[in-house]
Amino acid sequence: MSDIDLQAGKINHEGEWLAVEDLKSKIQAKMDAGDMKFSDLATALEELNAAMENSHTIETKIVIPKADYEKLKELGGEDDDLGCVRKAVMAFLKSDDQETPASEQAAAPEEKKKQAIRCAKCKAMIEILAGEVPTEIKCPECGTTGRIKAQKSETRHQDHFLG
Repeated sequence: MSDIDLQAGKINHEGEWLAVEDLKSKIQAKMDAGDMKFSDLATALEELNAAMENSHTIETKIVIPKADYEKLKELGGEDDDLGCVRKAVMAFLKSDDQETPASEQAAAPEEKKKQAIRCAKCKAMIEILAGEVPTEIKCPECGTTGRIKAQKSETRHQDHFLG
């Protein structure tokens, strides 16, 4: 894979930054001269076209405090502001991808509500998932196990379990 500057729409081919039109002209010149060895130029043109088709331009203006600007430069390097922002955004996106993919974040189930009950023996508070009654639980403090008493009333939950 070659170096591509998406901002400028150019690819680095043999140490020279070329745009789509530059690559086309070089290929045409070789063909006109009867030189049919231009597969490297065609490959570079194909890579550049694919990169440009798979990119999206975001135009924005960001105003941040000087201290945050220094943090941004640390993330993105010491080059110009635009390059610094681009590198920082890319670093952020790559670190976020490693944590949790966006597809998984969207599909993540909502966190279930919890309720607290007291151990019948030591009176320690034990968190359980609401709506999963009766269930067998174990007190993390004293190790007593038991079942939660189901309440007939929906307005109040039992606040302890039988040991």
